[in-house]
Amino acid sequence: MMKHVTGSVLGGPLLAAAVLLSGCASNAVDLQYYLLHSPDQKPSSAIDQVRKQIRFEQLRLPDYLKQRGLAMQTGPATVYFSAQHVWAEPLNAGLLQSLTDTLWQQEQVQVLPNDIYKARQMPRVDLQIDDLIATHTSDVLLKGHYWVHYPDGESKVHRFDFRGALQQDGFEHTVVKMRELVGQLAADIGKNV
Repeated sequence: MMKHVTGSVLGGPLLAAAVLLSGCASNAVDLQYYLLHSPDQKPSSAIDQVRKQIRFEQLRLPDYLKQRGLAMQTGPATVYFSAQHVWAEPLNAGLLQSLTDTLWQQEQVQVLPNDIYKARQMPRVDLQIDDLIATHTSDVLLKGHYWVHYPDGESKVHRFDFRGALQQDGFEHTVVKMRELVGQLAADIGKNV
C-alpha cells in the first residue's frame, strides 16, 4: 500500500508538468519569413548587353538592422522588432542579392563577386545603409551613402534618401515597398558608376 501512495503522489506533479508542456507546445508561434530580393524575378536574356561591370566591396548596416526580426518605427524615438516576422536570410545578403538582380535587370550593370576576375579594373562600390525601416508616419525609407572608387583612383561619395508611402498595413506590403526603394538605389548606383 505504501508503494501505491508514493506512486500516486509523484505521478500528480509529473502529470501536471506534462499537461503544462503540451499546452505550451500547442501555443507555438508561427514565424513568417521574408526575402528582400524577389526569387521570381526572371533574369534578362540579353547577357551580351553588359553595359558596365562593378564590384561591391563593403556593405555596412547599423546594428538594429542586423536583428533577425523585422523592425518598424513606432514613434519618433522607438523601434519595434517583431518576434513573428523575420528575415529569411541576413539582411546584408538579401540587400546585396536584391541590388545585384535589380542592377542587372534595370541598368544592365553586372555585379561581379570579389573573387572573380580580381585583376580586372572596374568601379568598386562601398555601401553604408543608415536606415531601412517603416516609419510611424506610414512611410518606408532607405537612406545612407555609397562611395564609388573608379579604376583611375578617383572616388566619389553619393548620399541617398528614398521614401515611399505605405498604402496597406502589414509586413508583407512593407517588404514589397522596401524592394521598390532598393530599385531606386540600384538606378542611382547604375547612373553613377
